[in-house]
Amino acid sequence: MVPKVVLGVFGAAVALAAASCTVSKSSNPLSPTVAGPIPGVNISTPTTVQPPTGAQIAVDQQPVTLTTRNASTNGVRPLSYLFEVATDTGFANKVFTRDGVTAGDALTSVRLPDALATGHSYFWHVRAQDGANTGSFSSTVSFNVYTPIVIQPPTPISPIANAVTSSLRPKFTFANAQRSGPIGSVSYTAEVADSNAFVNRIAVLTVGEQSGQTSVDATSDLPAGAQLFWRVRAFDPTTTGPWSGTQAFQTPAPGGGGGGTGDPNDGLNVTLATFVDNPPDVGGFRVTAKMTLIQFRTDALIVDFDKRTGAGRWPNRPFNPGDPPDPRGGGIQYTLGLCFNLGGWYCSAAIQFWQDRELEAGAAPSSIPQTWYYDARWAPMNGYLPATGEQVGVFVVAGNVRGVRSSGLLSTRERSNIAVVPFDRGNGSRFTLLNGISFRIRR
Repeated sequence: MVPKVVLGVFGAAVALAAASCTVSKSSNPLSPTVAGPIPGVNISTPTTVQPPTGAQIAVDQQPVTLTTRNASTNGVRPLSYLFEVATDTGFANKVFTRDGVTAGDALTSVRLPDALATGHSYFWHVRAQDGANTGSFSSTVSFNVYTPIVIQPPTPISPIANAVTSSLRPKFTFANAQRSGPIGSVSYTAEVADSNAFVNRIAVLTVGEQSGQTSVDATSDLPAGAQLFWRVRAFDPTTTGPWSGTQAFQTPAPGGGGGGTGDPNDGLNVTLATFVDNPPDVGGFRVTAKMTLIQFRTDALIVDFDKRTGAGRWPNRPFNPGDPPDPRGGGIQYTLGLCFNLGGWYCSAAIQFWQDRELEAGAAPSSIPQTWYYDARWAPMNGYLPATGEQVGVFVVAGNVRGVRSSGLLSTRERSNIAVVPFDRGNGSRFTLLNGISFRIRR
């Protein structure tokens, strides 16, 4: 029996030692294994900061970062945070959970590892804990992830490049805007103004989108014989896109398609002609000179007319006081032009002459696409070379009309007749014209 007593005493001693050890650990409030909660310790509720309730987060602005204002505690244990995101307010369907997030200085944040699915509402909350005590969850915050609507600017098609329209109620045509996202029904707004600043809008036109490209007609007459500007943008019920690039155009002068009333010595019907990069009413200028010579030489297009020389020559002065002087001193005497039949007559005086400038300045007929109408300012004439034998118009205008948008800037409104002759790419064809009249073509 003695041994049993001894063993019992020894077992009790071992048990007592073990108990003493456990009490020692649990009495340390910073121990990671302390059993909780610790009486008297209170942890406040953290305050959600970002994203706030009702936030709209674009799908390409992910992953989402959750931020809370830190909680406080009267305990000595450091706080960490539990973040949860779910698709329901009861958090039965959690899509993200992160526990043990170390507290920041005043705010604590956690970035989700992956993007959330677009087109859904989400809910999140957060609570603080110290490993023994747990605070309450913050209020639940909802936010939405969405795919943004992006609308690109439309592309103007016509009228562009300062072309003269055939009507005072032109048709504006543009390529439809590219777009992405859950876009609704698309419409367009076009604006017409008298300057590229669009301070004074002359017309505002709205039209629903058409297939591929969209057109809209002016609903009232625009000012005649004027340079105007237009732009367009797309919109749907929720989003408005940016403006397109601004395009310039000219309206025809009163009385026709840009050509004016014409003259009996003209070889084409100027009332149906469009003047490009010139005042749109050149066709209505007084005809005070007649073409007398047209020659298509290999090296140059040579012309002469009965007011180029002598006392009756056109005035050798700039078209306005700001015109830069030419290399010989003085101003521009006249501007030489051609007309092409491109499904309708298009004319432009582009080669400038001053007193005593060599007639060879007209350049080789074969080089007209490079030396006359070489860029979009002269569309649709730019880059075009007539075929040998194709009927073209040849004329001159007093002063400098190249790049002039309004005849109101000119010191004189005079021109020659428009002589129509077969084009020659440089074989030397020569036409001597009686009273300025050559082959007459009226369309």
